[in-house]
Amino acid sequence: MHEKPWVLHEPLQVLESADEPYLQSARGRIGAHELALHHAPETPDGLRVFLDGELVFEQGQATPGVAWYQLCRDLGYQPEDHWDLDPALILFHQALPALVRDWREHALPYDDLGLPEGVVCLATVAAAWEGAVGGLDRSDPGAQLAAACFQALPLRAVVFHDDPAPREDYVGTGVDEPLVGIFMQFGGSRESCVTLAKATVNGTGGLRWSPWEPGGDWAAEGREWAATQGPADFLAAAGLGEAPAGFAEAFQAALSALAGQMDPVVDGYRRAYPARIPWHRDTRTRFLNRMIVEVRSGARLMLVLDDGSEVEVVDARLRRD
Repeated sequence: MHEKPWVLHEPLQVLESADEPYLQSARGRIGAHELALHHAPETPDGLRVFLDGELVFEQGQATPGVAWYQLCRDLGYQPEDHWDLDPALILFHQALPALVRDWREHALPYDDLGLPEGVVCLATVAAAWEGAVGGLDRSDPGAQLAAACFQALPLRAVVFHDDPAPREDYVGTGVDEPLVGIFMQFGGSRESCVTLAKATVNGTGGLRWSPWEPGGDWAAEGREWAATQGPADFLAAAGLGEAPAGFAEAFQAALSALAGQMDPVVDGYRRAYPARIPWHRDTRTRFLNRMIVEVRSGARLMLVLDDGSEVEVVDARLRRD
């Protein structure tokens, strides 16, 4: 649960820890920031987390406060690059367990997902996806193959892309609110990643889930969202071979069933995310001032940057004007 790599540019240094029966506490440093934890097990809001002296989480909240999200962004966290993590999981699965490693009196008040009760994060969405896939129809061979396909594709990331450009909604009506692109990424590896996405206004309603890939700075490039993957891509990513005749219908039926269960979960996750954090960085700026730390050869030549991003090398001589 806590074995994912530490993706922030600054390490967590534990400064002090006190393991008392009625008030446990710990304090650490991440770069220029101080993270403190107080746990009073006999009180309803017994778990409290402070960042630079300001309360960023107490028991009962759905997510840490905006200051923690901003710290994660400033120190390199990117949802499209760092699978299986979001700011809440960095805090609850990594930072807090490191702070309390010497506690023996009381354990952190966590549920089965390793989270304080009521927290909404990537882990809760992934658990909902796993449960929804487990309940898919398997009454005929096509449905069985579609269910096996989704079963082999774990949810790895949920990326929100706020598009500030004025647009028309999905029936052609002009909207003043920015559209929000929601991307769910699935797969066992980057090379076989597939994506489900939809566009919404303020995170509610909008288009149905479709096999879309995220683009770059769409507003600047003047591009529209388009279906860039299909059922065969999902089947190949799952390692189940080529799609037989009729599989597309079974895939769409399974996807519709999954969407009905995942919509409220993902919308709840969106509402829990603090506003005003610009997560998406367009392709022109997101790689500026990054250092290449590894060159990975294979079917595609990849540059690995110091924030975990992977950039495919394209021969400029092959590019079209």
